[in-house]
Amino acid sequence: MDHIEVRAVHVSDAPALHELDFDFETDRIYTLQVHNHLIHNHTNSGEGGGTAFAFELVETAVDPPFYKNFHGSENSLGKIKTLLQTTEGGFVALVDGNVVGGIFLMVEDNRSVVRIQNMIVARQFQRYGVGSLLLSCAADWARKQKCWAIVLETQNTNYPAIQFYLRNGLEIWSINRHFYPPGELSHEVAIFMGKRLSSTSES
Repeated sequence: MDHIEVRAVHVSDAPALHELDFDFETDRIYTLQVHNHLIHNHTNSGEGGGTAFAFELVETAVDPPFYKNFHGSENSLGKIKTLLQTTEGGFVALVDGNVVGGIFLMVEDNRSVVRIQNMIVARQFQRYGVGSLLLSCAADWARKQKCWAIVLETQNTNYPAIQFYLRNGLEIWSINRHFYPPGELSHEVAIFMGKRLSSTSES
C-alpha cells in the first residue's frame, strides 16, 4: 500500500468520512458473566479473606456471525458533521489523497484525559497500520494537552476493535452492563479502555 499521510481533521471531511465502509462482522464476541453470589477470597495467607462479586469477560463464538451496520440513521452525514464541529482535536488518514480513516478527540478537563469519541477506518484499509497511526497521533496530541491518558468506549460485541486496541497497548479499565438506554444498544455491554501515556509534552 502507498504511503499513509495524516493531517488535522476538518469539518469539510464529513462527506468523505461518511462514505467510508467501516461496518464489521465477527464470529466472536465477549460475553459478560456475572456471579452474583459472594465468593470467598482465599488469596490472603491461608486465612479466609474478604468476599467479592465476580465479573468475567468470556470470548464466545457466535453463529451466525454478528454484523454491525454503521450506516443507519444514527450515523448520518449530519451526525458526522456535528461530531466534527464539536470535536476539540482529531486527524484523518489519507492514501493517494483520499480519506481512509479518522479519529476524533475531546479533552476531559476534570480528569486530564483525552477521550477518543470515535475512530473509523475503511474496511479495505484495515490491517495496514492506519488505525495504529491514528492512535499514535491521538497519544501525541494528548501529551500536548498535558493529559496523562487516552480513553475510549466500545461494546462487548465489537470483538475486532477490542483486539485491535489491546494490540496497541490499551487495557480494559472498566465494564458497565447498564450503560446504554433502552433501544438498539440496550443489550450490549459498555467496555471502557484506556492507555497511560509515558510522558506529557513540556510545550
